[in-house]
Amino acid sequence: MTLAPGTRLGPYEILAPLGAGGMGEVYRARDARLGREVAVKVLPAVVSSDPERLRRFETEARSASALSHPNIVTIHDNGESGGTSYIAMEMVDGQTLRELLAEGAIPAKRLLAISAQVTDGLAKAHGAGIVHRDLKPENIMVTRDGFVKILDFGLAKLTQPEDPSGATQSPTVSGGTEPGLVMGTIGYMSPEQALGKALDFRSDQFSFGSIVYEVATGKRAFARGSAPETLAAIIREVPEPIGSLAPLTPTPLRWIVERCLAKNPDDRYASTRDLARDLATVRDRMGETSAGVAAVEPPARPGWRRALPWLLAGGLAVALAFRIARPQPSAAGEQPVRFSVVLPDGVGFESGEIEGHSALSPDGRRLVFVGDAAGGKRLYMRSLDSLETRPLEGTEGATSPFWSPDSRSIGFFSDGKLHRVKASGGPQQLICDAPNIEGLSSWGSSDQILFAQIGSEPGIYTVSAGGGQPRRLIYAEGKENFGMWPHFLPGGRRFLYLYRDFDRASDRRWYLRAGSLDSAKTTPVSDAIASRVEYVDRGYLVYGRSGALLAQPFDLETLRLSGEPVTLAERVYYFNGPATTGFSMSQSGVASYEKLPRPSRLTWLDRAGRELETIGLDGIVGSVRLSPDGRAVAVYIRDEKLGTADIWLYDLARKFPLRLTLDEGDDQTPVWSADGTKIFFRADRSGPPDLFEIPASAPGQDKVLLRLPGVQHPNDVSPDGRFLLFTEWSRKTNGDLWLLPLSGKVEPAPLAQTPFNETSGRFSPDGRWVAYCSDESGTDVVYLRPVDGGGERIRVSAGGGRMPRWRRDGKELFYLSDADQLMAVRMSPGPRPEPGNPGSLFHLEGEVRDYDVDVSGQRFLVDVAPPENAPIGVLVNWPALLPKENTR
Repeated sequence: MTLAPGTRLGPYEILAPLGAGGMGEVYRARDARLGREVAVKVLPAVVSSDPERLRRFETEARSASALSHPNIVTIHDNGESGGTSYIAMEMVDGQTLRELLAEGAIPAKRLLAISAQVTDGLAKAHGAGIVHRDLKPENIMVTRDGFVKILDFGLAKLTQPEDPSGATQSPTVSGGTEPGLVMGTIGYMSPEQALGKALDFRSDQFSFGSIVYEVATGKRAFARGSAPETLAAIIREVPEPIGSLAPLTPTPLRWIVERCLAKNPDDRYASTRDLARDLATVRDRMGETSAGVAAVEPPARPGWRRALPWLLAGGLAVALAFRIARPQPSAAGEQPVRFSVVLPDGVGFESGEIEGHSALSPDGRRLVFVGDAAGGKRLYMRSLDSLETRPLEGTEGATSPFWSPDSRSIGFFSDGKLHRVKASGGPQQLICDAPNIEGLSSWGSSDQILFAQIGSEPGIYTVSAGGGQPRRLIYAEGKENFGMWPHFLPGGRRFLYLYRDFDRASDRRWYLRAGSLDSAKTTPVSDAIASRVEYVDRGYLVYGRSGALLAQPFDLETLRLSGEPVTLAERVYYFNGPATTGFSMSQSGVASYEKLPRPSRLTWLDRAGRELETIGLDGIVGSVRLSPDGRAVAVYIRDEKLGTADIWLYDLARKFPLRLTLDEGDDQTPVWSADGTKIFFRADRSGPPDLFEIPASAPGQDKVLLRLPGVQHPNDVSPDGRFLLFTEWSRKTNGDLWLLPLSGKVEPAPLAQTPFNETSGRFSPDGRWVAYCSDESGTDVVYLRPVDGGGERIRVSAGGGRMPRWRRDGKELFYLSDADQLMAVRMSPGPRPEPGNPGSLFHLEGEVRDYDVDVSGQRFLVDVAPPENAPIGVLVNWPALLPKENTR
């Protein structure tokens, strides 16, 4: 069946055909409800006409749609129209791996980058119990930006009969009669699939190994003259060694492929997550591996994996001491080396949205970062030729550290002021007042410091490093206009910065421009970079894009980029909203970068901390909010590549996710309305985040609720639905609690406004009190405050406390202690609550991002990520990754 343009399938209007295969025809279509383009796959008649197989299709499609992962094509919908069954999925602009292969050889580095993404997606699906069953180059898409998307997850199974004896037929056998067409699909089966046996996730590993073998060698692993001969080869024969066909293939990659192609599933990887980790390790250490020579032990050996962290954190760092200590450029012929910086016990690290959290000295010898410990945040120093990390006295509350050009002093921001301190220690020195500073500053060789300010009198400012009155260089009037991330060029007079006009709704781009201390004139540089940048003296501009750290040739005279960017590191922290990337460059061939936060795990726990059930929404998840009826949970899920988040709803009974916000901006902190029909959230559609609302049943139909100069995010809605409690962040009074009427005159009024941070507000079930946190004592403490504005305040937590949550009947209040103990406090009934003594329920391991309490107060839905003790990566001699003709 071929559909003509203009044909309607439910809400989808067919625009043009995209392709066809054993699993049906695919069309470009327009979703009339949301005004977006999607890909619509029309299923074969053999599926649509068989009620049992159609039922299985719908069940599996729901399971596949729950796979929220950047390397898996998202399934939006499935339905039936006029007897035609279809699925609607994410539209991907790119090429299949088969099409890329037709264009010529794929270099080893690119193969590793693609393979690592494929296995990340496979690991996600396999963890959810979904096996692909038809993995092949045609089902792997590579976008123009290098992202990998796996197609048709979980659907191959649906077009097959229940009888496993049919497993060698459709869809893996093409309907054509040409041997090439048949082998092009059969050739990626696992032996157990070819024999009609039961399959599990290890079958996909075999198919993956066949694909990588073909890409690496240019030859299919088991292709023979006919389909039966190919199946026999899959079952009985071992392919020709990769080393004999492609001797330049990295040896560790050969071992990985050989393990995937083991005939016995038990000899493959016991977990696809282990396969993904091994590939990521080889990819990240590619620069250390000479072509065709094994520079590391086989990734399949567990002992190697256990020993690696010790090598990286200990002996490797010491072995690099001599190389790092020399500030002269590293030779391009040397191998680059990567290792991670391990934090001291009790010190945490959190990548910031705008603030900078780490900085490498220009000579490449020392790293300074913001660490969070029991006494609060401060700066910590780590010499890269040492294993010791020490705190810098006098830097309490510091953010956004940056170095002087001579690597002897450090600038930082705290308490609305710009300070400096010697790297060797000593008292801090005030440079100037800077109440609205945002992002990293830059210290030039002319002994001037550049910084960006938003809010009141926004723009790019300069001030003498010795102190004085700042002078505004670049004006950015109004909330809609931003000048951010200034960075000095050599000579200390010219600089680069990012500019964005949020008032132009049709243009959401950042523009890289050049300015000067000596002139008000600015010069456009690029409109293709949405990241802070740093220049290195080898003639390269370094910036972030889609979670990768890139270096691209840059001419200081013409201020123009040229050539192709080179990837220095992947999975680097990137946040699209303020265009920030967590990295720092020295002038001695050393780079540091902040790693992406670890994926979290949503789990139901009982009052003893026992695990009851895991929710299938892993990834970088945050803001767990159960609906008023307890049937659904609202969260945000961050896209690792784009650095932005969207609001998702998850039906707890049907186990079905729904993406609620579709905008390209950053959407976070969902809060339910009292009746469960709306979601309030924060979004950065026009600058710093404002308050938005959206119907819980209408994806994409959001609208602005409140727009103020600062940063706002919602906390809670009163039980009667009359008020939204939100936090507003400002440089003058930090975090404050406000009440916003949801009917009548929408004008907010302050509930708690002091020079300290008041955050995490939650209404009591009777709506009379708000539980919240304040740090006026130096650490967060849980208090109660009346909603009617009275001055009374009741302390709840005995020591530090955060994330207060009420039981729905008001008889208990829960919070997290400083030691990540979940505490419970009995609350006496009546108009004035009387807190009892806090008692510990259980301890939570890892990074607790959020949690909520079910209606009964007997279960807790907890969002926890594994602790990250090595959050900063270091790359030594990164110029060795550059093309030889571009290396100075």
